[in-house]
Amino acid sequence: MNKYLCATLAAALLIGGMPPAEAAENEMTIAEACAVKDGYTESEAPQLFPWLRVEDHRRAVRDHGRVLAWFSYPEITVVGDDYPALARELFLRSAAEKQALEEWADETGKMARELNPSTAYYEYSVVDRWGQIDDQIVSYALRNESYSGGAHPLHGIITVNLNPETGEEISIDDIVSGRDILLLALADVFRRQYPNREQELFEHDIDKALDDYHIAPNWQEYISWMLDARGDLVVFYSPYEIGPYSSGSFELTVTRERYPEVFRRSF
Repeated sequence: MNKYLCATLAAALLIGGMPPAEAAENEMTIAEACAVKDGYTESEAPQLFPWLRVEDHRRAVRDHGRVLAWFSYPEITVVGDDYPALARELFLRSAAEKQALEEWADETGKMARELNPSTAYYEYSVVDRWGQIDDQIVSYALRNESYSGGAHPLHGIITVNLNPETGEEISIDDIVSGRDILLLALADVFRRQYPNREQELFEHDIDKALDDYHIAPNWQEYISWMLDARGDLVVFYSPYEIGPYSSGSFELTVTRERYPEVFRRSF
């Protein structure tokens, strides 16, 4: 849903066109979400991949109709019988996220009822984008954002890269030749995409920032990556990972054309 449609729905809700009472007590419409959280958008639909579907599930904690806290998670499903292992893995992921967010709602809902915050607390996850999807990999990114009081919300990107035949996670080791050659490429990409911004990082130097963050030997556990629709590598850094919150997020794209030495194999 684009921001203009979201704004229109929010306005309709606020002037009484779509009153919350029309929805079930624990349900939350897209219009309500837009009204209580500026910038909220639904999950990106996998329009080019008819065998995948995504549906956002939103729930709210209310007091006399007013939303005190809410959460949302995407349920991704496989249409048809071609990828049973992938279908099971996606089902388990959605179920786990639902359980975790319901537990969050129970705990945070109690706090919200006691404190009656002027801004509703929330924890939501939506599909931010789809990447390469074929019989070798299903790659996508989730945008997460949460707020339960404080100066600002927390936000970041979590990526998922699955083998559609087995449902198993694909390791970055299957994509790139190694840590050191990847970090050199990422540093070069950073300087190209974000010129004159190294001073905003914790280390004021992108090479040192990347080396400190991706600590060997388990560096693979702390890298958020996906393959985009062209098969290029995209690496995400959320606030506080290599720089303070004020520096925002960084998204680095390592292309096969410019950095062929980085890639181990073609996907």
